[in-house]
Amino acid sequence: MKTFKELSLDKNILKSLGEMGFEKPTEIQARAIPVLLDSKKDFVGQAQTGTGKTGAFAIPLLSRMDFKNNSVQALILAPTRELANQIEKEIEKFGKYTSVKSTCIYGGTGYESQIRALKSDRPQIVVGTPGRVIDMIEKGILKLDQAKYCILDEADEMLNMGFFEDVQVILSSFRPQRQLMMFSATMPKQIVKLIKDSFNRPEMVKIEKKSLSNDDIEQKYFVVREKHFKEAIARLIDDADDMYGIVFCKTKLETKMVADDLKNRGHEAEVLNGDMGQVERDHAMNNFKKRKVNLLVCTDVAARGIDVDNLTHVFNYGIPRDNESYVHRIGRTGRAGTKGKAYTITSPKSAYLIRGIEKHINKRIVKEQLPSVSKLKKNLVAKELDGAAFIVDAIKAKGDEFKLDESFELMQGHFDDLSKEELLKLMFVWKFNKEIRRYNNLADIESVMDDCGKPKAKQRERAGRNRRAAKGRANKSRGTFKKGGKTQRKKS
Repeated sequence: MKTFKELSLDKNILKSLGEMGFEKPTEIQARAIPVLLDSKKDFVGQAQTGTGKTGAFAIPLLSRMDFKNNSVQALILAPTRELANQIEKEIEKFGKYTSVKSTCIYGGTGYESQIRALKSDRPQIVVGTPGRVIDMIEKGILKLDQAKYCILDEADEMLNMGFFEDVQVILSSFRPQRQLMMFSATMPKQIVKLIKDSFNRPEMVKIEKKSLSNDDIEQKYFVVREKHFKEAIARLIDDADDMYGIVFCKTKLETKMVADDLKNRGHEAEVLNGDMGQVERDHAMNNFKKRKVNLLVCTDVAARGIDVDNLTHVFNYGIPRDNESYVHRIGRTGRAGTKGKAYTITSPKSAYLIRGIEKHINKRIVKEQLPSVSKLKKNLVAKELDGAAFIVDAIKAKGDEFKLDESFELMQGHFDDLSKEELLKLMFVWKFNKEIRRYNNLADIESVMDDCGKPKAKQRERAGRNRRAAKGRANKSRGTFKKGGKTQRKKS
């Protein structure tokens, strides 16, 4: 594969790429950049999420910008605020040694600062979400009459979020001579229709799916009834060591419900969903990135654009809506040679979907039992003892010189009449009684399936009896009966 130096890029962009540690382009970059540098034709690129699509369009875009022209030359549309912000930050990095000016506009926050940025800063590149872009166009603040380029990133996600009509309205604001570029992980029918209706004989680049499953990710699933989902997630989190992870939910309501439940159980968690304002979202993300909390509970859409390193766990609160979402979710852990864990909670009626995911990723997902209450209690004690080990070492090393607060005097002499075993019992109850009682009161979660989508033996036997009974009733109504293993018709 070629290096970036072999792609005829501007020296200032090469300097930025060098500082960022990029020497060779990804496959989508290697195939898209030469086309977009040399051609003014429309372009469609299909590649999985996380393959470097932002660089595939941002690098050639910066190479073709007229930095002396202070009007808007390019509009980049993204489905979420987080992704829009991430794209704009990447453009700033790629264009560090150019004079490019860019800004980001999105909903969920006030108009004033964004209007000021569009009017005063006079950006050449605008990155935004469809709703806010339309607002700015209708207000006459964002003018696209001089814009040459329009880029649709994560186009399939915009479709899933209901932005199809908004995108069409925005495209109609461009002059006919504009160049359209689209990047998408999948090509559903509506995207194909958009290409047919709005694109002019586009260049097509498709990167075939390769490894859809990282061997560094341990994948497991757990079958429980839906009423036990919250309990199941909590048990897996309690059982995890040094956990730093994301819990994915299908709906905004679920994110709040799950996060509230985890907080009530003593876990530190933040919520991220589309109902939150930008200030709330930024606060949640900052707390998570700085590890003030070790859990983020969010939807797929809200997670777009989130880039967090060193995640140890991904939890799926129910099976994702499609196989691509599963791949995208679990791909947030096990990066850069680190190990990760991806655990999925599913109900008996949805467990069969695991087989489709396994076929999609060409890898088996192991079915496991949830940690037992007994195991959780032992883990609790073991973790506390591990934490106490360094204190024990310090006391032994310093002896009489080990200093304690003066209030320690209140404890001296209180337990002289207790034996070592009695003192340990006292310490155990004192330290663990509350948590042990909480574990003892946990809901009883029983295994409800033998295998993925396969009923228990009794259920199969009952189903067989029901089928035979139904067949018997049908024969009776037709005037037939069984004799010697053969069906006979009654004489009338």
